[in-house]
Amino acid sequence: MAEIEQKTRIPQQRRSIETKNRILVAAKDQFAKNGFHGTNAKEIAAAAGVSVGSFYSYFKDKKELFMDIFREHIEEKVLQILGQHRFDANNRKEGVYRLIKAMLDAHDPYPQFHREVLAMRYSDQEVEAAFTEIDRHSLGHVERFIEQFHDKLRITDINTAARIVSAAVEAIICAITIFGEDQDADRLIDGLADMIHRYLFD
Repeated sequence: MAEIEQKTRIPQQRRSIETKNRILVAAKDQFAKNGFHGTNAKEIAAAAGVSVGSFYSYFKDKKELFMDIFREHIEEKVLQILGQHRFDANNRKEGVYRLIKAMLDAHDPYPQFHREVLAMRYSDQEVEAAFTEIDRHSLGHVERFIEQFHDKLRITDINTAARIVSAAVEAIICAITIFGEDQDADRLIDGLADMIHRYLFD
């Protein structure tokens, strides 16, 4: 363990940062194409144009690299976009639509890699724990959205409503970004917004 900790490092120089970024980009593509179990460090290094030794100077193994990509390109992206979303209390249906779009934008980048992460969620405890944290933040975001309409709501249990809305939005997001139903995206989003609006308010 001490030897691994001594080898891996956080890049400080521009060239080292660029090398690590090349590894991250190459790994993301390899994981997306071949899956986590179908990819190894040698293939990632070759795709990045670096030596295997360079790979291990930045990452102790492919699992650490996989989680680094997950946190940087999915976890942080989701939290960043949801954190930037602003509620519109004056227009309920538009507010619902904007909520769905914000959650869709948070999941849209790197759909092939996201597909592999979803598969890993059910077989890897570390990935599942990271997803649980994302779900917690996402659920809190939806709860805050619903709470702003507290005097106009049809439902009374906001937490349960937030869980139902989150699950419905996640299903449509997966249909669009993971399973490639892009041609139906607008109709799916419009229908989902109408359904959620009716559930919460009508």
